Amino acid sequence: MTWLTWRQHRLQLLAGAAVLAVLAAFLIPSGLTIASLFRSSGLAGCLAAAGQDCESAQRLFDSRYSNLQFLIPLFLVLPVLLGVFWGAPLVAREVEQGTHRLAWTQGVGRVRWATTKMAALAAVTAAGFGLFAWLLSWWSRPFVTSSDGRFSYGIFDLRGIVPVGYALLALAAGVAAGALIRRTVPAMLATFAVFAAVRLVVELWLRPHFARPATMAYPFFGTSPRAGLGDWILSTNTVDRAGHVLATGERLDPFMLAGSCPGLAPGGGPPSDKNSVVECAQRIGLQVQVTYQPGNRYWLFQGIETGIFVALALALLGFSVWWVRRLS
Repeated sequence: MTWLTWRQHRLQLLAGAAVLAVLAAFLIPSGLTIASLFRSSGLAGCLAAAGQDCESAQRLFDSRYSNLQFLIPLFLVLPVLLGVFWGAPLVAREVEQGTHRLAWTQGVGRVRWATTKMAALAAVTAAGFGLFAWLLSWWSRPFVTSSDGRFSYGIFDLRGIVPVGYALLALAAGVAAGALIRRTVPAMLATFAVFAAVRLVVELWLRPHFARPATMAYPFFGTSPRAGLGDWILSTNTVDRAGHVLATGERLDPFMLAGSCPGLAPGGGPPSDKNSVVECAQRIGLQVQVTYQPGNRYWLFQGIETGIFVALALALLGFSVWWVRRLS
């Protein structure tokens, strides 16, 4: 059965290996160049020394590689492409062409036929995307270090271990769609829709609540005590000493202080003295209130999200094996 699986899927596996080789051929040389500039520009040393102004070095580094942002959406679609072209045809094509009946009457039971194929493709998927995620994490380390954006959308999703979970779910969704629909092209479309829906739900609604968010407040004209720790900022509000929200975000409208500080804006015009604004803000206890996920929860969140996608993938693969047993 293993030899049959290789014979039937060798073109897919070789194509996947070729794609991985092309990605490695791009990521390794360019990653070495990026890491070299990160050090030679002085940005690496500046960021390592706390309290230094790294704006000029950051600007030089960003201007050199800002054009690479188009790679993020390209890398993000790789898991669903695998589900569409590997997962969806696995059962659907066999049923569509009628070859499943021959396979199941040659001494190979349906369950063994299905589990061997699914296990082989799942193992190759996990290994391939594990290597891809490792390469991409290494390649993108200077960008993540300089921007402190390990939780950023599109960055969190490409690094660490979550790409393996995404790929396994995409594969499993494709297999399940193919077994249910029994037609390859509709199964491909269903795979894309299911995978996209699950990714959006987890990323936008579930991920921010994997752990209870923390909150902090600091003076409006002060500096965040959490700066440089890689926190994921969920919300920011400007509040007074009593905690009343005066503005969404870290935003100061001097007119909103006029009621608390008479004479701040004489004649109804804008205040001309910045020191008066600062004094008024300090008098009423103007603060920035932040709700955030601490940066040290990064691997916790990686593990939780990967676990969710792997569990869903196992459930879909189990359902697919059960459904194959019922196919006529």
